[in-house]
Amino acid sequence: MASHGSRCRVRRVSTGIFRSHSRVAGALCCMALITVLVLFFPRWVSAQTPAEELAELTRKAPPLRVSSLVTPIASVRQGLLLRAPNPDKATWDLLQIYFPEYGGPNTIVVIDLATHEVKTIHTDRGWNFHLCPAIVAPNGKLFISVLDSRLRQKICTYDASTNELVLDAVPLPEEILGETHPLVLGTDGRLYAIGQHPSKSATAAQIDPDTLAVTFYGPIGPSHAPNACWGYSGGADDRYIYIASGKIPWYLVAFDRQTRQWKVLLETATSGGYVGVEQRPDGCAASATGVVGTEGETRRYWLYQGHAIPVTDPRTSPWASRISNGLSSPWPPAPRVELAFAVPDSQGYAEIWVERSEPDKAPEGPPPGLSERDCWDIFRFQVPVYPHVIYRLREMADGRLFGTAGAYEGNFTYDPQSGQATHLGKIELSHYATAFWNGKIYMSGYPTSPLYEYDPNLPWTAGKVIDNRWIKDDHPKANPRRVLYLGSKMLAGTHKMYGAAVGADRRIYFGGRWMRDGQCGGLAWFDPRTGEAGGIWEPLSNYQVTHLAACGQYIVLSTCAVADSVLGKPTPAQGALWFFDTTTEKLNGMVEPIEGVRGTGPIVATADKVIVGWTENPGSPTTSILYAVDGATRQLVYRHVLPWRLPVAIGSNQQEPWDLRIGPDGWIWSFAESVLIRIEPRSGNIVPVGKVSPGGPIAFSGGSVYLGGTPDLRKIEDVVVQEVSQ
Repeated sequence: MASHGSRCRVRRVSTGIFRSHSRVAGALCCMALITVLVLFFPRWVSAQTPAEELAELTRKAPPLRVSSLVTPIASVRQGLLLRAPNPDKATWDLLQIYFPEYGGPNTIVVIDLATHEVKTIHTDRGWNFHLCPAIVAPNGKLFISVLDSRLRQKICTYDASTNELVLDAVPLPEEILGETHPLVLGTDGRLYAIGQHPSKSATAAQIDPDTLAVTFYGPIGPSHAPNACWGYSGGADDRYIYIASGKIPWYLVAFDRQTRQWKVLLETATSGGYVGVEQRPDGCAASATGVVGTEGETRRYWLYQGHAIPVTDPRTSPWASRISNGLSSPWPPAPRVELAFAVPDSQGYAEIWVERSEPDKAPEGPPPGLSERDCWDIFRFQVPVYPHVIYRLREMADGRLFGTAGAYEGNFTYDPQSGQATHLGKIELSHYATAFWNGKIYMSGYPTSPLYEYDPNLPWTAGKVIDNRWIKDDHPKANPRRVLYLGSKMLAGTHKMYGAAVGADRRIYFGGRWMRDGQCGGLAWFDPRTGEAGGIWEPLSNYQVTHLAACGQYIVLSTCAVADSVLGKPTPAQGALWFFDTTTEKLNGMVEPIEGVRGTGPIVATADKVIVGWTENPGSPTTSILYAVDGATRQLVYRHVLPWRLPVAIGSNQQEPWDLRIGPDGWIWSFAESVLIRIEPRSGNIVPVGKVSPGGPIAFSGGSVYLGGTPDLRKIEDVVVQEVSQ
């Protein structure tokens, strides 16, 4: 039965589509039927409604009239700034990269400081210039390592004498992969591309910068299977290649190019270790933490003749007595560059400031301030901007909507009263998890689970120039301000937070997963009153946290079962709902509501402590399961087989155009088969409201329903929701 006072009114207004009186009459009858269905459907669609009947009702759901209100964010992401020396050996070319998302299409703005000319180069989609390592070879050409759509490494070249960029200029073998893909200049004057081999070992290729000839060395070092290999860093001297092969565990590997043999110089513990290799003009060095057989502190090593030699005096290397190989940089000092205005505005206009200085003279002292415009050469240009899909959307207490676009393109607000959208700005956050508390918004996500605190009643200052000062994310005056990283191993160890909830103890909780270091889950919390933070991950080393819900004194964690490569626990048979007690800061039992399911899926908790979840059906991939657990007794309330696949994948990146949330009417709102549905939490009764394609995150304001899921903010014109007391 529907809760008393729970109302969702569906309105339809004729828009001139119907061309005959009979059609108009039919439409009015249909709309009357829709209203009856929404208001009274729970009385005759019981929890035992056969799946085929529910599928038929959904199939016959009428289309809803949806308006596109505004495109809140049209922008482009700023990539790396690269430098290439000009033939005059006195000036440089600057290459500023822009792209809307990983893989492009890319716009490379070339600023020639010899001629002061500005040129733009465009590439099609398929070339990933994100975090692209670049090296100036001895012949003056710039070599750039990028990835294609299959994570294969590709080498591009830029010639400052012609201002030309050549894509895929070097024929690398298909077996040298990313995601990390260091490119270094060895002491022999050749380039070395380092990456992952399909065998899950490290690999490397030598490139002659003059002839572009490639020597491929195949797999190097132990395989990390079933985990990926992350060759985060590397180096090469006259005979050996050194690779930090990680991360589970880390190996420091030396490869002899003459004998084609490799050996492990150092190995770290499975968790908490780290290896980094440094390429120097005259040799290689490394630092390592958590090395097996040591006390775990960070140690430094010289890498020489295939050995790792502990550093006793950082001023003296083993090769210090050798004659210089002449590989010191022949290029002039690079000028100071200010990127405070390099983020394009909504029209794509941006500026790069270059400090004026005398040729062949290195900059000295602090850079001039942004107010001293006469000390800078200012290059203004325009690049394409792109509309970005709305991934997160929620209403604020004052009725405005707060949303997030993908690809790090930041946040926006929308005022339903004025119809105005404001792109607030960008921060260094890929935003997944959001909590509203005490007038502020708390955000986390990726990478390394940063925590941001945002006061929507104050101006957005992060990433902006305020009083001639570029306000970075962690600056005390930044709003939002990056408070800390919840992904610290002392807290949750996570790399990406997916769920957020406000606990009864008035702390903010975030749950997520590790990446690269393992598949573990983690839970962290932050107390806005004291600034203190805490977290756990060991009990969740074989359970990734995908969603959170607050239920009385407990935070409920929806998890999926994973293989534990860190602590070696057995893989659970199914996902579980874990209960974290906010009073003891410990897990307090779990419930396995669905046998054999990998994860318990998205969840919500009602005011009367009913936890409703939606997950896959392990016995039928074309159906799914809606279930409810009593948060007080932890008993299963119901388990309904639904006639649709779960609209989101268990353990996904949560970028699907979908939502599962409680509306102001006390019902759960979601989507199934492109149909907006309402779910009565206590019974699991489902009411199809109408067809909307695609779905998206749902927000409520002033009785109206708003949707993300596309670049346009949308409003469902046919639905009015009345708030009821819980």
